[in-house]
Amino acid sequence: MKQRNNILISSVLAIMPILMICQSAFAQQKKAKQPVDYVDNRIGVLDGPDASSCVIGPQLPFGSISPSPQTKNGSDDGYDPSQPIRGFGQLQESGTGWGTNGQIFLSPQIGLAVGEANHDSPKSNEKAMPYEYQVILDRYNIKTQFTPSYHSAIYRFTFPKSDSANILLDITHNIPMDIKPRIGGVVSEGKVTIDGKYISGNGIYSGGFGGGNYPIFWVAVVNKKPSQVGTWLNGKVSMGSTNQSLLQKNDRVGGILNFSTKENEEIYLKIAVSYKSIEQAKAWLDAEITNFDYEKVKQSAKNTWNKALSKIDIEGGTETDKTIFYTAMYHTQLMPRNRTNDSQVFGKDVPFWDDHFAVWDTWRTMYPLQTLINPDMVSGTVNSFIARFKKYGVVRDAFVNGNAMNNEQGGNNIDNIIVDAYLKNIKGIDWEEAYKVLKNDADKERLGSFAWRKEDSANNVYKEKGWIPSGIMNCSMALEYSYNDYCTALMAKGLGKMADHKKYLDRSHQWVNLWNKDAESDGFKGFIEPKNLDGSFVQLDLKKYPGSWKNYFYEGSSWTYSWFMPHDFEKLVALNGGKETFAKKLEYGFQNNLINYGNEPAFLAVHGFHYADRSDLSSYWVRKLMRDRFTLNGVPGNDDSGAMSAWYIFSAMGFFPNAGQNIYYLSGSLFTKVTIHMGNGKTLVVAAPNASEKNIYVQSVTINGKKINGTIISYDAIKYGGKIVFDMGNKPLIRNTK
Repeated sequence: MKQRNNILISSVLAIMPILMICQSAFAQQKKAKQPVDYVDNRIGVLDGPDASSCVIGPQLPFGSISPSPQTKNGSDDGYDPSQPIRGFGQLQESGTGWGTNGQIFLSPQIGLAVGEANHDSPKSNEKAMPYEYQVILDRYNIKTQFTPSYHSAIYRFTFPKSDSANILLDITHNIPMDIKPRIGGVVSEGKVTIDGKYISGNGIYSGGFGGGNYPIFWVAVVNKKPSQVGTWLNGKVSMGSTNQSLLQKNDRVGGILNFSTKENEEIYLKIAVSYKSIEQAKAWLDAEITNFDYEKVKQSAKNTWNKALSKIDIEGGTETDKTIFYTAMYHTQLMPRNRTNDSQVFGKDVPFWDDHFAVWDTWRTMYPLQTLINPDMVSGTVNSFIARFKKYGVVRDAFVNGNAMNNEQGGNNIDNIIVDAYLKNIKGIDWEEAYKVLKNDADKERLGSFAWRKEDSANNVYKEKGWIPSGIMNCSMALEYSYNDYCTALMAKGLGKMADHKKYLDRSHQWVNLWNKDAESDGFKGFIEPKNLDGSFVQLDLKKYPGSWKNYFYEGSSWTYSWFMPHDFEKLVALNGGKETFAKKLEYGFQNNLINYGNEPAFLAVHGFHYADRSDLSSYWVRKLMRDRFTLNGVPGNDDSGAMSAWYIFSAMGFFPNAGQNIYYLSGSLFTKVTIHMGNGKTLVVAAPNASEKNIYVQSVTINGKKINGTIISYDAIKYGGKIVFDMGNKPLIRNTK
């Protein structure tokens, strides 16, 4: 017996290390983070109002609804994290420099305060994730949580014991009217109706970024029958009333649901929003959130985001690097919004992608990212452009709440998105129909700022001479038109339209007529300068940043725009006196903050170094910009619907697109391994085994085991997946580009 016990003890002792290893492995597996766990919705919010302008509330990928808190003096997204919470809107715009929406406004309360300024509550225990937002409204001791589906969301309000627990729904409130009055909101019509547990309504709104009136319809339902219901008009409450309309423009109208609650009683409210009708809103609600199972909707939203974010896996780097990276990925999949089958204008199953605030921004980085990981999104968007062209005869860059905005920020940059998709062979698009959009822009648009003034004698100067006479944004628009023409020429060639190809290709090189070789700044000569109608140059401060819709340049100086020739870098090198002078001048621009990397016109400038055989400088400045400008607080400038975030993603992965062409620049990866699960079913691995904080310079590159000498590759090299391997080091290596 003693011998048997000794054997037993020996056996137990022998397997204990194995049990401990298994237990440790299980614990590690349990703690392992998924991509969705790295996302911090506060990034782009904590940097304060009018900075990154990201939305703190949750949303599904390219979903229509985006519930989020709002505050008195919020950013264009409606929220300032330093202020008390006023309520919760269902429609917000992420990362834009000019807001809109903010409807339909919910305010849970103890007691009744219908006035806009009387809702405010201090907050605590705020948590923000891609799939859920939660906070405690300290004034009322109400815990508020909500989680989204595509057109609908469900709220969970945990009330204290009270006979005066209320949920207010304000149909007048909107961000341009109440949060950012400088952008001017108007409500011209509206109505609220209460029927038992259901409350519904609609409004016609205008103001903010975009143009024209737009309708919003909504339906909400609660899990518990209210003790009382009521409405209000301009602060006057009518308990027992079940209908109320605006009597005149901008009347304040809303509905009240009153409850008697027990301590910690949960009241659920689910709400859907439609741009088509109340009936459609109800259909969305019935289809997406069938009951009041909050946890089911939350888990579904979490799973959806984890799948979306897992399209790129990363290894190496710090926890902070991973948080910034996956939050950036989240921000690139919010806008535009897929509102197919939710339009009064476009019929059943006609692609309708809405809220294109920032095509001027997103064509450069966000769309090229989606061509790799979400090609269906790209095909849906391009097909929606085609549908808009068939309906309206032109496709404007800005299209918000179903309305086009005429005064463009730059060129006809829809063209660049279409051509980039064409060159990347995105499936499901009729390219002949898509080309009609480009040809219309090339032949009938390209007119300069305020393009609807087609009778202006100066409007055809660009087509004849390659520049636009001195005026609003004339230089920046001419440069962008030049690139639009180049992209159009590429697609024309691919479709066998050789006359068009030659016409637009020739026109695309006329930007040189705006190059003044004698223009001087800080000892450097040669810059883009505006011209008068007679062809004489306009003398100006080449460092001056003019802002939006101002003379000569849009949101950038000549120092920034003098590098924007995505199709003509070799010519630009020559105009600057050769590679050495080019690199010296470009680096001086970065060293002295003359090139504004907080805005999109500068996105490609850092890769100009490749054309001067100084890819080491590209690697240096890419890493420096990433480290200095992208933090746990936010990004440089507005995130612009994910454009800034996509710049970070490409830069962190180590290759960067020249959008509208099929080339990428290699600058070296931040991470030791990046695995991209491409939308075409292939897998692309980018490895940099010795990448580190010091090892930022590319020493050599192999693609699928074959060493390459250059730092520029084509899409063909990666379209079927494969493996890029960077050998990274801590010393600059000057190498030939090609």
